[in-house]
Amino acid sequence: MTPAEVPKYDYIDALRGLAVLGVVSVHTTQLVRPASAGLQTLATAGGSGVQLFYLASALTLFLSLATRKSTERNSTLKFFIRRYFRIAPLFYVSVLAYGFFYGLAPRHWAPTGIDWQDIGLTVLFLHGWHPETINSVVPGGWSIAVEMTFYLLVPWLFRTLINLRATLAALFVCLFTSYAGSELLARVLQGAYSPEHQYLVKAFSSFWIFAQAPVFICGILVFHLSRRFREGNRQTAYLLLILSHGLFLLIAFRLVPASVLLPQHVLFAFSFILLALSLHHFPVPLYVNRFTILVGKLSFSIYLVHWLVLEILRPWLAKYLYAKGDFSSLVCFALVLVPSLGLSLITHRFIETPGIDLGRFIIDRIARTTLPATR
Repeated sequence: MTPAEVPKYDYIDALRGLAVLGVVSVHTTQLVRPASAGLQTLATAGGSGVQLFYLASALTLFLSLATRKSTERNSTLKFFIRRYFRIAPLFYVSVLAYGFFYGLAPRHWAPTGIDWQDIGLTVLFLHGWHPETINSVVPGGWSIAVEMTFYLLVPWLFRTLINLRATLAALFVCLFTSYAGSELLARVLQGAYSPEHQYLVKAFSSFWIFAQAPVFICGILVFHLSRRFREGNRQTAYLLLILSHGLFLLIAFRLVPASVLLPQHVLFAFSFILLALSLHHFPVPLYVNRFTILVGKLSFSIYLVHWLVLEILRPWLAKYLYAKGDFSSLVCFALVLVPSLGLSLITHRFIETPGIDLGRFIIDRIARTTLPATR
């Protein structure tokens, strides 16, 4: 197997598809709220799709590194090149697009407006280290900041978390350090912001990498667990799927209370461990199908473009779907999702794919220049 021949897993694409569908659902229901409390609760829980993204990302990267580790030279450098060119091209286009659309005026996540420092930090993927840049230049950009920071740690984590025992220990330690770090950060920042801007401190302390780190460890846990069991066991798959759904619903309806060491987003990640293991055992067609796989392949584009679609459609949606109701909320979801899918097909084809190809070209050049001389 050459370094380029990394196995593709449909169930991981499906997980990404489910994740972005959840993210779109929570944002559309914020505009047109369901009438029933149950549907509103489930839609709100869709926000945990970001954590499902993180879990799928950690799982994918460890699977990729496990395949390449014995066949690829300069693997760490090539890893960073792949990740940069996978994320940066579309993200930079998003910086320009949303800068043009929103301008530099003050907004919810940037009460004093956007300046060149904010844009510079965002372009360097350092926006995840300041409350007024983490989510201000690109809507939802906080998750990209966290993801890119995680990438910096992946080669070290891959060498360190080499088995299930080490990963469980890391998760235990990470839960404590996540809580302590976020609490310390919040106390430090509270004095720097006025009472009306304390929401920035609260959001930042839950957005930043320290708060989200346990979720990535959950993805690494899935990697080690999946390697211990054979695929194709339907009974095990359906049992894990039922357990995953049950835990998810208990968390969503707050029947499993969160705590300082186990916040709600980490609890959701635990349910996603069961979901991922279930689909690893057997790709249940309800979840792993052409639609979810396609949405998963386009998930990065959908995540970045659906905000723009939502803003463009907002006046029309507010006019014609103003009444709160379950049907109106579902219609709003469909009206945002469909054009987001269409636009994502374009951005994936003309921005994401060329960026990935450029990364591969650079890696190929590096490989050629480092090949040992032959007689």
